[in-house]
Amino acid sequence: MMILGISGCTALLVTGFGVKDSVTNVADMQYDEIQIYDIGITFSGEVRPADEHSWNRNIEDRLERYTYMSEESMDLDFAGKTKSVYMGIPQDVEEMGEFLKLHTTDGQEIPFPGENEAVLSDKIADTMGIRVGDSVVLRDSEMNSLTVNVSAICENFIYNYAYISKETYQAQTGKEPEFKSAYVVVKEGEDIHEVAAAIADSDQVLSVSLTGDMRERIASMMKSMDYIVLLIIVCAGSLAFIVLYNLTNINITERMREIATIKVLGFYARETADYVFRENLALTGLGALAGLGLGKWLHWFVMDQVKIDMLSFKTMIVPGSYIISLLFTFGFAMLVNGLMYVKLEHIHMAEALKSIE
Repeated sequence: MMILGISGCTALLVTGFGVKDSVTNVADMQYDEIQIYDIGITFSGEVRPADEHSWNRNIEDRLERYTYMSEESMDLDFAGKTKSVYMGIPQDVEEMGEFLKLHTTDGQEIPFPGENEAVLSDKIADTMGIRVGDSVVLRDSEMNSLTVNVSAICENFIYNYAYISKETYQAQTGKEPEFKSAYVVVKEGEDIHEVAAAIADSDQVLSVSLTGDMRERIASMMKSMDYIVLLIIVCAGSLAFIVLYNLTNINITERMREIATIKVLGFYARETADYVFRENLALTGLGALAGLGLGKWLHWFVMDQVKIDMLSFKTMIVPGSYIISLLFTFGFAMLVNGLMYVKLEHIHMAEALKSIE
């Protein structure tokens, strides 16, 4: 019973800390490892070669680099199911790697797709059951469609994307994509908010978004996870306390004469406590080890139930969470042992030895 109870306690702790690990780092992973630009710009119309530099005429020396992108909301059709995605078409594939790093969930780099190919983000692929090699249809609001083969599935956490080449778009629609977006990297040391404000003053610019602001908003939303983890710790502590307290209390009550005997034989208080509580700690260790495996499975189950169309989470538990869970489990056990130590001290030796069993 003690092993089962303690394993449940540890499993709850591992799940709680694991959920926090999986959720709270979403913004950092998205904007440090995938979308690595500082500012995203949406223009009011297509940026043409003749006027492409008018939006940054006064701040060009404050920009490290920038590139243009065609972005459009599309419907993705596959096997009778339809989901919304953002279709991205880079103007220059060679320089896009400095702004957008496509890679698998294992960290392997993915090249940008060739003609009639597409790279999908993992959330939309998993939701719709799409695998590499499948053929999917991208359809815009005017019912124009593109049929592409999925060449790779990339890791992504915020929104759903489908990346294709401009050659694919030209070949299947007969027209050039409209490049109405840009990604910008600001020079180190420059005030990003000042640069963004200057960009927003241009008549060409419809909107400006800062990845840093998006990161802060998402991080702020995820702060509520601290309260959820705290609640889980309280529940796990309550479970451990109830299990350990009741079983230890039963153990001491049933062994009253035995404990009284060793006290009469001259055992010191610490030796008497070790005699009883050593078993508790051994069983706590066995239960905690079993709880680590149970917690990993429970964490996977919880994360699998989280269904948010435009947000994906990486199911992960950092090593530190396992260590903290073990420390909390043994901390609860030591707390109960401390409380039961008082009961050991109040065992009346003469009364216990003369009691009839």
